[in-house]
Amino acid sequence: MDWRVLALRKSIDEYRQDMFDLAVKKGLTSPEVIKISQKLDSEILLWQKLFI
Repeated sequence: MDWRVLALRKSIDEYRQDMFDLAVKKGLTSPEVIKISQKLDSEILLWQKLFI
């Protein structure tokens, strides 16, 4: 597997964990949680483009 794919997978996992941790502390509607969610969405879309 290409190192870029592995880096993308790691980034997605980190965004997920960060978003979860922050949502527990600040709530789902926190601007910080929403910002991370948007970054995560972008990474997931990139992942999908690579494998679809």
